[in-house]
Amino acid sequence: MRNWYLIQTKPKQEEVASCHLTNQGFEIYYPKTQINSKIVALFPRYIFIHLDDKNQNWSPIRSTKGVANFVRFGVKFAKVPNVIIETIKQQETCTIDKLIDLSKFHKGDSIHIKEGALKGQQAIFSHYDGQMRTIVLLKILHQEQQVTLKESDIVCA
Repeated sequence: MRNWYLIQTKPKQEEVASCHLTNQGFEIYYPKTQINSKIVALFPRYIFIHLDDKNQNWSPIRSTKGVANFVRFGVKFAKVPNVIIETIKQQETCTIDKLIDLSKFHKGDSIHIKEGALKGQQAIFSHYDGQMRTIVLLKILHQEQQVTLKESDIVCA
């Protein structure tokens, strides 16, 4: 019987782990999406693997480049029901659209920096990166420069 399991990867190693596991013949599901023309993991540090509970050798998985470990609940490996995987696959694209729609700032918004080294400065919101940090345009020496800030450090001007 085959089930989906959850694997935690090393930081920013979802692609590496996925490729190496696939090369070993394992079936992997690595949900990705595009944010501002950048492909990012839908679930950073996690990928799904489809395994046979009885007839498949799992031992190479933990030592695969990019893999941190199986996700477990106590001593049991975290099984993910097929219906959940199918739902994620169906919702992959619109999930990120919903996240972006819920964002606080939109491209071109005038913002005020309220914390950090640039406190008190005015800037223009550019976009969110894949980690949901904010990228703003700040005029420095008569040129606009991109600066990365935490969303909590800025407010609408």
